[in-house]
Amino acid sequence: MPVKVGGPATNQREEDFEPGMYLKKGYVLISRGCNNHCWFCFVWRRNGKLRELPIKDGWIVQDDNLLSCSDQHIKSVFEMLKRQPENPKFTGGLEAKLLKPWHVDLLRKAKSTEIFFANDTPDDYEPLIEAGKLLNSVGFTLRSRKCFCYVLIGYPGDTFDKAEKRLTDTLKAGFIPFAMLYRNAHGDLLEEWKPFQRIWARPAIIVSRNPQFFAKG
Repeated sequence: MPVKVGGPATNQREEDFEPGMYLKKGYVLISRGCNNHCWFCFVWRRNGKLRELPIKDGWIVQDDNLLSCSDQHIKSVFEMLKRQPENPKFTGGLEAKLLKPWHVDLLRKAKSTEIFFANDTPDDYEPLIEAGKLLNSVGFTLRSRKCFCYVLIGYPGDTFDKAEKRLTDTLKAGFIPFAMLYRNAHGDLLEEWKPFQRIWARPAIIVSRNPQFFAKG
């Protein structure tokens, strides 16, 4: 019988999302693609500009750039989340520069348990600080352990000192960093970065090594 091979592993464009197919129950995608052109990212290269998908049920939202969607689409996503059996998690990564107070209000009302942002390029940091202030104002603090941030490390020209500063700055902005080790177009990475990445990808280790950020204040 002929076998058809395709999907992201073959670098093909990803189409509509079907819950339960390839990902376990609860995971959902309600958009594909991204309007940004980050040099290290394959999302826009593979899927092109952002396009909104039909909204299916799920509570672990994995979109690459949910906040780039239209206001009505975002509001419809949160209406869908109201009927889910578990509180939502936003693990795909929200873009800090697009975050607005009404987004934060929706995240609060939905009782979100995990919210991921990204601090990959120098122009990400100032918006991340402002996003941290908005989230902190409604109770999403470091001590709540709900706000996380992907931080790209180990790319060409990066150093351990530079990476540690970005990760520490992410903590200062109000987010628990999650180090993402850079891979090139062939999937290669620098092996010497793995021990460093492990330290900065485990919240328990991060908290124990940086207690000043999590102390009661």
